[in-house]
Amino acid sequence: MEKGLPHKELDLEALNRGDRHAYSQVYLCYYNALCLFAYKLVSSQQDAEDIVENLFMRLWQKQEQFENEQHLKSFLYRATKNAALNFLKTSTHANERNTAFCQEQGEVQDNYLSELIRVEIAREIYVAIKNLPPQCSKIISMSYLENMSNQEIADKMGLSVQTVKNQKMRGLSLLKHKLPPDQYQFVLLLASLSLFDLLRH
Repeated sequence: MEKGLPHKELDLEALNRGDRHAYSQVYLCYYNALCLFAYKLVSSQQDAEDIVENLFMRLWQKQEQFENEQHLKSFLYRATKNAALNFLKTSTHANERNTAFCQEQGEVQDNYLSELIRVEIAREIYVAIKNLPPQCSKIISMSYLENMSNQEIADKMGLSVQTVKNQKMRGLSLLKHKLPPDQYQFVLLLASLSLFDLLRH
């Protein structure tokens, strides 16, 4: 099952009833973003994935009730942050990181809010790209998320370089109307930086 798929609208009523399909949609929508968020806090991809997997297990078992998607989103990021902090406090392999990380709670909170904003913006951009027409979506993803050149994309998709350029321009034009101006400017930065590299700094 592919993780990180875009969604149109999550069925929170079904989720609140304990519907397995609605739960799966939340998992698909938020898994990648939460893993990246956790990674920024614990500096380990495997530990970040374990934290998020455990979070979703608890979400299914406890069956929290959510008023809207903003409520759900806040719960997921807050729970991920708390789980990451607990991991750092108890990990025998992270004593030095734990000490530095927890010395100033204000700094921790600032870091948490900053990374939450960056990861959530990236997730919303990813969703917008995946909701483009299929060929546009694939070309924009290959170009700006995978750092492939126009020639590499053309060779892989069996298209002319000019067609690739045209589809990129079409995709960017559609994104300009789908995204707020600040997020669209963020997309333009991907012309020189991969999304993952941009989020690492």
